[in-house]
Amino acid sequence: MSRHRWEFDLEDGRHVVEFEQGYFLGNRKITVDGAKTTERGRPFMDHSGQYPIRLDGHGAAVWVTTNGFTYSFDLVVDGKSVTSGRTANRVPRPPLGGPRQMQLLGAIAVAVAIPLAFIAWSQGFDEYRYQNASATASGVVEAKSTSAGRYGTTYLLSYAFVDRTGLIRRGRDSVSQTSYNAAQAGTTRVSVTYLREDPTVNRFTGKDNSLTVVLLATGAAAVAAAGGYLFWAGRREAAMVVRLNGIGQPATATVTKVKSMFMRGVGKVVRIEYAYDDPFGRRRRGRGPLMYPAEGTLYSVGGSVRILVDPDRPGDSVLP
Repeated sequence: MSRHRWEFDLEDGRHVVEFEQGYFLGNRKITVDGAKTTERGRPFMDHSGQYPIRLDGHGAAVWVTTNGFTYSFDLVVDGKSVTSGRTANRVPRPPLGGPRQMQLLGAIAVAVAIPLAFIAWSQGFDEYRYQNASATASGVVEAKSTSAGRYGTTYLLSYAFVDRTGLIRRGRDSVSQTSYNAAQAGTTRVSVTYLREDPTVNRFTGKDNSLTVVLLATGAAAVAAAGGYLFWAGRREAAMVVRLNGIGQPATATVTKVKSMFMRGVGKVVRIEYAYDDPFGRRRRGRGPLMYPAEGTLYSVGGSVRILVDPDRPGDSVLP
């Protein structure tokens, strides 16, 4: 439970606001000058946002912001932070969808692609050896077993065979349900293909994993490419935001779309799209960051919105 308390003076006297919020369930208890109210949160979801409180004659809300890992709390009254006394301009927004999150997702995708690529290489190398450096032997079924999985039952036969050096080797491989039902432990003969250099690597004759290898390699390449693009795009957008916050020129854009959506782990969010004319008269388009519904209600299609435009790259813009 996170607890916060603010004491401050307004023209009608002194006020005390207390705010408590659960880390996991998100339940909130707000106390304003001794009057308590409770609000149910969304369990195990993002708990940042703007939470209005009642102060007669004033607009007030507790702003909860997050970087994706920790939360920060502030009480804002009539647009000013009670904590710092300055104008509050960092509006709480969802932790997802920003440039840093794009970079993080990109890095995770690349990290996932690495073991996929290794598995594809390992299976591809084994398949190459099966095709070019293998031998066959006659084996006998020793045992039968099944494995229940998400996509159905896998039927397995365990077998033994003698390799070309005279040593007894054992293995296990999957078969169809028909072959599984027909097999008898101790009597059914099977044809086994094994690697001459390593007879412990073996399978039933006639199997070919080339398609699996191709799919794994393609998947690894696709995930790596997507991760690389996300990381690059996130890094570029982060640099653009820093640059625009430093040298961006204010401009007025027209809201062309207000899109509401539901994001897992966050809840309802809003994103706006806008259009503006650059100094050369060319029509440009952009979109704002994800925002909570409370901020989204400030925008409507056809309305005006203040943005920052890069004077050297007029196609780059940001909604502060």
